[in-house]
Amino acid sequence: MINKTRLLTLAAIAAASSAFGTPTGLNNIPTAETIDHRTVAVQFFSSFGGSNQFATSGPGKTSDWVGFKTGWDFKPLHLEWGLDSVLGTGYSGPLLFQTKARIQPWQDGMFALGVAGVALTDTRRAGDPFTYAMLYHDFHAVRLHAGYGLQTNGNSYLFGVDRTWKLFDRNFNLNADLVQSRNQHGHIAALGAKYFLSKHIVFETWMNFPDRDRTSWIAKINYVFTF
Repeated sequence: MINKTRLLTLAAIAAASSAFGTPTGLNNIPTAETIDHRTVAVQFFSSFGGSNQFATSGPGKTSDWVGFKTGWDFKPLHLEWGLDSVLGTGYSGPLLFQTKARIQPWQDGMFALGVAGVALTDTRRAGDPFTYAMLYHDFHAVRLHAGYGLQTNGNSYLFGVDRTWKLFDRNFNLNADLVQSRNQHGHIAALGAKYFLSKHIVFETWMNFPDRDRTSWIAKINYVFTF
């Protein structure tokens, strides 16, 4: 049973086109944004359905993750870092580290460099880190995100668009993104939404639509506080 669990975990990690933790971003892409200074987002999220970068329990099985991210401002440089790990009854982990730094080179625009998926434990079971550069511009009607990521057998362009409205006096965000998969031979499109249930609770969900394999769904709860 342990060997089978380990093989499923390895297969899921190897299949991920850009296996990273959860830096500030849309669905399957990081963005140039960073979490606010001295703010912490504690996250619990689950993967359902087909394969994706968080589906570590095998096809058709639910996978659960937990993590956090926080931001520090050293103007004009803004930093973010965080940790994530998969939960399970067999092999849990590895513990993954992510960080990025951003600047604001023009009004309504941002640029960031980052790395994610840096294994701090169980390095033999983890995939290689995902390094990326992202640009962002707020056109006010919509916000556009574009960049490129580097990973062994998993390089990918990263495109996204999102917009935020007020719904019952709270922020409601709709977004979409597109990444490459299968060593740049395929694509995964995603549609998602975020809703601020309260000052401290943010619900986040998205659907993945790969050009092959089944659709998958991610659901995430963020507990946000400032210290």
